[in-house]
Amino acid sequence: MLLTEKDSTVPLPHDWESILLNEGGHGFHRVRYAPDLLDRLLNTGIDRLAVTERFNLINDAWAITAAGLMPFTDYLDLTARFTAERDKNVWAVLLDSFSFLNRIITVEDRPALEAFVRGRVDPAVAALGWVPRSGESELTKQLRGELIGAQGKLGNDPAVQRRAAELYQIYLNDATAVDPNVVPSLVAILAHTGDATRYDEFNERFRTAATPQEERRYLFSLAAFQPKALLELTLARTISGEIRTQDAPFLVSAILGNVYGRELAWAFVKTNWEKMDQIFPKQGLRRMCGGIVSLATPELERDVREFFRTRKIDLGGKTLEQYLEQLRIGVNVRERDGIVLRQYLQAFR
Repeated sequence: MLLTEKDSTVPLPHDWESILLNEGGHGFHRVRYAPDLLDRLLNTGIDRLAVTERFNLINDAWAITAAGLMPFTDYLDLTARFTAERDKNVWAVLLDSFSFLNRIITVEDRPALEAFVRGRVDPAVAALGWVPRSGESELTKQLRGELIGAQGKLGNDPAVQRRAAELYQIYLNDATAVDPNVVPSLVAILAHTGDATRYDEFNERFRTAATPQEERRYLFSLAAFQPKALLELTLARTISGEIRTQDAPFLVSAILGNVYGRELAWAFVKTNWEKMDQIFPKQGLRRMCGGIVSLATPELERDVREFFRTRKIDLGGKTLEQYLEQLRIGVNVRERDGIVLRQYLQAFR
């Protein structure tokens, strides 16, 4: 059942103030609540909903917000209701939506978004802490790592970044002293804030990694740095033969998804397309192009469409059309809601 404004004439049960559509989350459809019904549902306490119901509530809300059917401010307000959430899948929706916002906002608004993210994520990080507790599930341990990573990168939290550096040093001295679920976030945070010295360190650890997991962790950390000179170096290495061709396309895609290097990476792709088309596996090339969904500005979108049109590039099936559709969604939200988003975030500066 889909509830819209016109459904206000539909007879409701006596306890309609606590009505929940798609109870149990078994239906494969979106639910859009009328504002007054959503308020009544939330005011009865979101914690009384089952995990699947909470997941569907925030997942549906984000989907209809992106579609322009829910005011952006309402969705951002709704996220404040989930600061006590402890389910990994529910948080995945929240963090994905915050990452989406990071792709569409202006550079000037990024500090305000970082403050917004800190406000939403910090209560959960503080409650979970940095060390696993007895009896915790594996999903809770994984959630801890993901939230710490989000707070240190999207939230740009100096305290979390300092703690990450301290724990990483402890990890180097004794790998068993740090929860393995937290280690990937430590590396990612240090790359996000890293300089040339850190880059050289992580590059060396990539070269000398003892396991495939460690090798990939340090390899892809090289795409997370902010200084353009370091990202240029990484991009050049993807076609120099230094990095395996099965990994190189994914590294390029990761830099396309880095808001500090996406323009640089897109220029690199355009300049070196013919060579990459020759040396990268076709499946890898297709996956690399998935990074274009992060180029969410009107100018970049026009350039992307013109590039693929004039080159007559075929990625197979509907792959390119799907990537371009996702890019259009991001640009459309930016154009439609950019001013509202900026005004909302001003309160977090």
